[in-house]
This record gives sequence, structure tokens and C-alpha cells, in this order.
Amino acid sequence: MKLVNDMGFDAVDAGGLDESWRQQPATPVYAADLDMAGVREALRKATRERKPEWRATPKSPGTFDAPA
Repeated sequence: MKLVNDMGFDAVDAGGLDESWRQQPATPVYAADLDMAGVREALRKATRERKPEWRATPKSPGTFDAPA
């Protein structure tokens, strides 16, 4: 985070890999132009539920156990 700050950006600790779902497509923070407070708020508002457009369907290739 110090390196990011040294480059002139505001770093926000969004948690570990177990919290990375908060930054996935269709979440409030994904591809949003926000300040630090906005990023924190968007991360807080994120929900684990995957949006319909990001869910697997019967036509989706592969599975978790046998990826395409």
C-alpha cells in the first residue's frame, strides 16, 4: 500500500482473497471511479449473490470439477 501511495494513488485495503468477491463484475466497486470513502462504501455494499448475467447456465461449458 505504501508503494501505491508513493505513486500518488490512494490505496484501500479491500481484504484478503476470501473477500475478493467484493470486487467482482457487477459489484458496486467494479470499474467505478470513486474516492477512498466511495470505495469503502461500495465494498461494504457488495453482496455475495452473483448477478444473473454472471451465473452459470445449463449451456455453460465445463464445471468446477471438470473445467472446459
